[in-house]
Amino acid sequence: MTATTRAISVTPIDAPVGAEVHGDITAELSGGDIWTLLEAFRERHVLVIKEQPVTDNRLLEIASWFGPQFVPQDDIPVLGTDDQGAVTILSNRDELGVGSRVPLPMHSDFQFLPQPLKGAALHAVTVPPVSAGGNTSWSNLHMALEELDPKLRARIEGVEGIGINPYAGGGKGHGFTGDNQKYIPQAVPDFPHRLIRTHPETGRQTLYFSLFIHKLVGFEDRAQDEADILGALREFCDQDRFYYEHEWSAGDTIIWDNRCTNHKRAAFDQSFEREMHRVQIAGTKPF
Repeated sequence: MTATTRAISVTPIDAPVGAEVHGDITAELSGGDIWTLLEAFRERHVLVIKEQPVTDNRLLEIASWFGPQFVPQDDIPVLGTDDQGAVTILSNRDELGVGSRVPLPMHSDFQFLPQPLKGAALHAVTVPPVSAGGNTSWSNLHMALEELDPKLRARIEGVEGIGINPYAGGGKGHGFTGDNQKYIPQAVPDFPHRLIRTHPETGRQTLYFSLFIHKLVGFEDRAQDEADILGALREFCDQDRFYYEHEWSAGDTIIWDNRCTNHKRAAFDQSFEREMHRVQIAGTKPF
């Protein structure tokens, strides 16, 4: 798939997910241009826009093409500070934004919510040089489901997983975020979702599993079975062959489908500043 309209062209990346967007994303785009992006998003799940400075207002507008802005509930904390606006700023410098220093394992954002995210748009303002680390990788969970061992798939058909909320119940981010992150001491309810879900726009089935799925519904008396399934899925889903790995440059913007991908970030040299701006796109209850 190579799609071209008046101002925008989209070319698939040679990887399990991803398409590179060519053209000036900061310019006024036609309805046809935006439709091209939406079609590529459905087909390739991760859109990569390279080295174009994007303001926060433009990032919000770009994200709005893909869906409404996510608004967090007051009683369920998510990534971010108490006083931030619609754009979440992530940085390894606390004065700039939410602490973001340690490597992040494979995850799907806010899987612990009753209605997890549809996706997100992430813009790189300042990043370390490639040699200093910090690459982010996205995986194709449609592909992972297609290649899953049939016996393991049979064991998880209809099973619901529970994602951990690292910002509630005293978790303090489990080391992933800093002191400026919003935390609450009390636990929040569990919101289980199917390990195999249906993509609401394409009808394709996909795995919906990440490292933060820590419990399975109905396995309360089968601890060993639960541990075996979780361990097998963690090992299987995190194989390199499912991933596109992105080397960041300042000005890069990536928009991804949170419903059929996982992502993870490698460690990076903390002597370099890293500042990323993120807009979260609201989703629907998985089915």
